[in-house]
Amino acid sequence: MINQLMHAIEDQGLNSLLYNIFFYAGTVAVFVFAFLHSRNYKLPFRKSIPFVVIVYLLSFVWMFFLYWVMTGFKQWGGNNIVRIFVWVPLFAYPVCKIMKLDYKTMCDYIAPLICVQHGVSHFGCIFEGCCHGYPWEPGIYNHQLGVNTFPNQPIEALVAVGIVIYIFMREKKQNFILDGLNYPLMLMLFGYSRFLLEFARDNEKLFLGISELALWALFAALVGTAWYATVKERNRRKASAKKKH
Repeated sequence: MINQLMHAIEDQGLNSLLYNIFFYAGTVAVFVFAFLHSRNYKLPFRKSIPFVVIVYLLSFVWMFFLYWVMTGFKQWGGNNIVRIFVWVPLFAYPVCKIMKLDYKTMCDYIAPLICVQHGVSHFGCIFEGCCHGYPWEPGIYNHQLGVNTFPNQPIEALVAVGIVIYIFMREKKQNFILDGLNYPLMLMLFGYSRFLLEFARDNEKLFLGISELALWALFAALVGTAWYATVKERNRRKASAKKKH
């Protein structure tokens, strides 16, 4: 059924159109989620949304710049946000200072947003045929290769959506009381899962079946792990100090 639909889409020449629709839908979803989520943190709309817009734009420009550098300054683009997950807090810091926003609050606030973008947009890759897995007969038809491939795109998208849901439910359970763990937790969940999923993708491997994007994902995961452990210990010490008083 799915592959019949994929063939029909190919016949109508709708692959790129659907890819672009999902990409822009992901962008819209980010700002809708940011608007609704700002209420949970009692953040004023006049500051929270401009903050997201600025950090979002800075992060995507950085993504394009990284791709430009990695291609030997030959190509500008590369819509793979795996490379920028770990950099977003760095862009958020000066923006927080300029806009007089609490950095810890804003990191917790924006933690799910990149996964929202990835979760929605990555479904479009099914139609474009990029980011595919290895050829696999029971898989989804890939119009670029002309064969069925392992459904890496929907799996990666669903994992990202799952991370958004997990972080949101965690926040809700804590009544949106800040603990500074949302962003490092997101980096860990996304980074380690994406590192493993990269082994199923039919892309260039650098060594031991590990791709360049797998290294970026692992880097993000390790940074998240160190960040999480540091903040967790700091929170424990604060809680212990309060008990003594």
